[in-house]
Amino acid sequence: MKINQPADLPPTIGRYRVVRTLGRGAMGIVYEAHDPAIDRKVAIKLIRADLLDGEERQNYIERFQREAQAAGRCNHPGIVAIFDFALHEGNPFLAMEYVEGLGLDRVLAHGERFTPAAAVQFILQVLDALACAHALGIVHRDIKPSNVLIMSGGRIKVMDFGIARIDNSDLTHAGTAIGTPSYMSPEQCRGGAVDLRTDLFSVATVLQELLIGQRPFPGKSFTEVVYSLLNEPPSAGSALADVAGPRLSAVLHQALAKRPEDRFPSADAMADAIRQAVGGAAVQSAPLAVIDKTVMAVRARESAVPPPGRAAFDQVLLSGIERRFAQHVGPIARYLMHRSMRTATSVQDLCNALAQRIDQPDDRRQFLADALESTRTGLSGSGIESGAGPTLAGPPPLPASPVAILPDERERAQQALAKTLGPIARILVQRALGLAQTREEFWDLLAAHIGPTAERAAFLRERDGG
Repeated sequence: MKINQPADLPPTIGRYRVVRTLGRGAMGIVYEAHDPAIDRKVAIKLIRADLLDGEERQNYIERFQREAQAAGRCNHPGIVAIFDFALHEGNPFLAMEYVEGLGLDRVLAHGERFTPAAAVQFILQVLDALACAHALGIVHRDIKPSNVLIMSGGRIKVMDFGIARIDNSDLTHAGTAIGTPSYMSPEQCRGGAVDLRTDLFSVATVLQELLIGQRPFPGKSFTEVVYSLLNEPPSAGSALADVAGPRLSAVLHQALAKRPEDRFPSADAMADAIRQAVGGAAVQSAPLAVIDKTVMAVRARESAVPPPGRAAFDQVLLSGIERRFAQHVGPIARYLMHRSMRTATSVQDLCNALAQRIDQPDDRRQFLADALESTRTGLSGSGIESGAGPTLAGPPPLPASPVAILPDERERAQQALAKTLGPIARILVQRALGLAQTREEFWDLLAAHIGPTAERAAFLRERDGG
C-alpha cells in the first residue's frame, strides 16, 4: 500500500507510516497512520515528553504507558482499543483503534442539542463502557464530552484513558488532581483519593449538559468553577426538572453528591436508576436517524474550514475576539486565547475552542454570535473577501517559549496560591509555566485565578519575596 505523505509530517512513527494530522494539543499530536504489519488504519497519539525534564519526564512516560495498560485490558465495543505502546525519538506514543467518530464536545460547540431520550441513550452507553473498566479496577478520571466519540447509528466510544488509575498502582498518589475542572468531582479538586464514583460524578455532569446545555457547576474562571464545585449545590433549578422530569432529576442529584459515599455504588447501579426513571421504552425510542442527521450537520459545517495547518490571524481581528471573550471570562482571556491559538487551524476553530471555556449556554451562544460579527468586520477591514476562508495574514502573538522560573520561586508561588485556592494551586502553577513569557506574566497569570482584590494583592506581594 503506497502512501503519499505531506512534507511537514514525520514519515514514520515506530513501524507506522504517518498519513495526516488529526489533532494537536498542548502536549502532543494525534496522527492518522497505516500499520504495514497487518495492513490497517490506526490513530497514533504522540506525546511531547521532551518538553518535560528529569523525574517529571519519567513520571509522565510511566503514566502514559499506564494508559496503554489500562485501555488495553478493556475489551469492550464502547472503548477505543489500544494496540501498541512504544517510544519514538524518546517520546512515548500509542497506536490506537482508528474511529470514524465525532467528539461530543464538537457537537455541543456548534450549539446542537439532543432529545432527552437520545442524551440518556448516550449516557447509558458510557456507563456500560465504564462498568467494564471499573470491573478491572480502572478509573477513567476524565470523563467529558471530548472523550466521547459519536459514531453512526448513535453508537459511542469512550477514549483517552491517559489519566486512568489502576487500583493499587504505586504511580498514583493522593494529593494529585488530574482531570478537567468543569467535569471533575470534589475529591479530585481537593487532590484526594478517587474511585469509580468519581467517574459517575463526571457522567452526571455530562448528562445534565446534554439535557439542558448547562453544567451543574458553572463559572467564568477556573477558580469560580472549583469554588462552586466544592461549596455550592448543582445549579440547574427548574430547568432540569422541566426537561428531565422529577425522577431523572433525582438520579442526577444523587450522582452529583459532594460525598462519594452518597452517590451510586457502581456504573451498573446508576444505569439501572436511569432506566427506571425514564422507562425502557423511552430509551429505545431515541431517534437514531435524528442523531445521525445532527452529526452530519456538524461535519458539513466543519468541512467548510480549510485543511489542517496552523492558521495565521489578523491582529485587529484577534483583538476584537479577545475583547468579546474577556466579557465572559475576565482577565484570563488573553492567556486562554494564547493557548487555543497554538492548535487552532482557523478563526472558526479558535472561536469554538474559546466558547467551550464559557459555562453558561446563553453566554456561549452570545460570544459565538459576537465573535462571528467580529470575524466579518475583520475580513472586510483586511480587504479579503468573506468567501475566501478564515485564514488571514499576520502572525498570531504566541509566546515564543515558556519562561524559566527557578524551582524556589515556583514553590513560593505555589505555596502562596495554595493559601487561597488549596491543592489545586499545583496544577495552576504548571499551566502558568507553559504559558508565560516573562516572570511578571507568570505571577499575573496565577493572580488572575484569585477573585478578592485584597487576596490578589497579597499574593502578588510574594512576587518580590513578600
